[in-house]
Parts: sequence; structure tokens; C-alpha cells
Amino acid sequence: MRLRTMALAGVAAVTATGAAVALLRPDLLGGMALGGFRAPALAAKVSPSGKQPIRSVRVVRPEPAPGASTLTLSGRTAPAEQALVSSRATGVVAERHVDIGDRVNAADVLVTIDAPEVEQELLRARAAVDQAKARLELALVNLKRGESLVGQGHVSAQTVDERRANKMTAEADLAAAGAEVKRLEEVRSFQTVRAPFSGTIVARQVERGDKVSADSSQPGSYLLRIARLNELRVEIDVPQSSSLLVKPGAEAKVTFAELPREVLAARVVRTAGLIEQSSNTMRAELLMPNPDDRVPAGLNGQVVINIPQADGAVSVPTNTLITREGRQVVALVDAQSRVVLKGVSVARDLGERVVITSGLTVDDRVIVSPNALLRPGDEVEVVTPTARSTPK
Repeated sequence: MRLRTMALAGVAAVTATGAAVALLRPDLLGGMALGGFRAPALAAKVSPSGKQPIRSVRVVRPEPAPGASTLTLSGRTAPAEQALVSSRATGVVAERHVDIGDRVNAADVLVTIDAPEVEQELLRARAAVDQAKARLELALVNLKRGESLVGQGHVSAQTVDERRANKMTAEADLAAAGAEVKRLEEVRSFQTVRAPFSGTIVARQVERGDKVSADSSQPGSYLLRIARLNELRVEIDVPQSSSLLVKPGAEAKVTFAELPREVLAARVVRTAGLIEQSSNTMRAELLMPNPDDRVPAGLNGQVVINIPQADGAVSVPTNTLITREGRQVVALVDAQSRVVLKGVSVARDLGERVVITSGLTVDDRVIVSPNALLRPGDEVEVVTPTARSTPK
């Protein structure tokens, strides 16, 4: 009893001097008995340097990413090629040879336009050509006669020069008259409207007897609309997060609710290369064969694009990613059991896991749900979770 009293008195005295903290720390006491009691030990380990506790962490190994992943988006079909056929001649529609749904070949006659005034102008232009030819022949005769007489002194040199200029003027007049004839022949050819390519007539805005004008600038003022439907474009809007993954040449599958049992093949042929700020998406187009024009243009469907993964890509749980200074990084445990922060490139978010294309290998030890207090160089202890016993 006397010894216990002395020990307690000593503790009280040290407390008064401000050194009680050192005496009462269990790690310093090391289990020393005070009055028959032993001080409890700390749960956390202390590093050999004694500067900080060693935290326990759980780690996982990155898994090889699958050879390809898929991206599912909504798409809408459109003709592979289409054109609004208008008139380049002014007149009255004499005949419409096609209607909606008709299939035509390139250069087939679609509409015939009657324009009698063009014929009259063409006849006048051809007469002007004949007049120019007559003036040219007269100029040539006068020039030859003057050149034969100028040496004898019967015609002056000035007169010969004037006759030579008249011949050149007649030649220019003939060329101008010929050009006018060709122009009017082209205008007359515009009276026959032909198909620019093989396709299907999908819309019409003209009937026999309608007046058409070559200089009409009203929006929607066309005669017929033709579309090539044996191939369809499938237009999709790719989100920004996947815009770098969709590239020309990628294979895809297209399905439609109206065709529940069919899966159609398509291929990415072009991307816009511009992300629209209003929708935060990038337009891409796929090309899909459409034999017998079976699938109509304008149909909505689902597009599943196969996206090949980069060589060496791995996947890790989503809760291993952290953000430091605006970059995505992961915390690793190196061979000396110390923390290392490493930047990674995330290619795709799969929900519970993410695909990493660079920065990790399958041999790395990645910390799961890293503590915000972890710093590069901190010493940690890797723990393995024990399996729970199955209740009987």
C-alpha cells in the first residue's frame, strides 16, 4: 500500500510539471503495471521511424479489359443520297412521267416543260449566225482584192488595213452568234428534267399544267424529291464521354422495334469532329445496306457499336479513382509498401468498373477507396479481407 501511494504521488507531481503525457502514453509505458493494472495497447501500428502510424489498406489487381466493348445509342435512318429536283427552264409542265414511289435510273426523264419562246429565240440566233457568216465572206473578199491592188498603187495601205479590221470584226461577230446558239440549245435542254442518279421518287410538288420558273428562290420550291434507298445512313449523336471512341470503320448492329427479329449490320463511315455546345454531343453517320428498300428512311432504332480496346487496357473498380489537381489518378502500393500516386487515362465507364488504357498494368496493387489523408511516400500495411463464416 505504501508503494502504491508513492507511485500515484509521483504521477501527480509529474502532471503538475507538464510531463504526464509522456508517462501516460501506453506505447511508452509498454504495459507497465500501475497499481496492479496494465495500460491497453494502441490498435494502429507505428512506423519504425516513430513519426506516423501505419494505416491499413485494401488493394486489388487490375484485370485485363475485354477485347471490345459496346456503346448503345439511339439512331435515325436517312437516305444515303437525296436531291431536290428543280427546273432550270421557265415554262409550263407539259408532262410528269413519274410519281411517288417510282424507281428511276440515272438520266431518266422525269418532267417535260413546254417553253415556245425558247424555240423562237433559238431560231433567231441561228439566223444571226448566217448573217455573221455572210459578212465574214464579204470581208474576206474585200481584203484579198485590196491586198492584190495595193502593190500597183490603186489601193492605199490604209484601205487594206481597214478591210483587214472588218474581216476580224466579222469573225468575232460569227463567234458571238454561235455562242448564243449554244446557250439557247442548253436552255432548251433544261425543258427536259432528268434524274441525277438512280433512286426512288419520295416527294412531288408539281402537276401537269403548272407554271415553273427557272429563277424561283422560294424555300421548298422544287418539282420532285429523289432519294437513294438501297443504302441508308444511320445518324447518331455521340456523347462527349464517348466521342473519342467512335471512329470510322467501327462495326455496329442496328435494331428496330418494327423489326423485332432482325439485327442489321452497319459501319461507321464519318464523324463530324465537332461537339455541339447545346447538346454536348458529336454527330456521326453509319452506312447500312438496305436491299429492296425494305427499311424506310426516317425510322428510329437502336445502334450498338463495337469499340475495340487499346492494347494493354485494364479495368479496375470505380472506387479506386481519385482526383488530384484536376487529374484522375489511382493510389498504388509499391514494393516497399509505400503509397505512390499515378495518373491514368480512363477510356470507358462500365458502371462498377472503369477501363484504363494507360497508367496501369495487371501487376500493380491498387488501393481500394483510398483515404483522403494518404500522401505519396506514406507507409501502409496491405490487409486481406477474411471470408465470413457461413451461418449454420
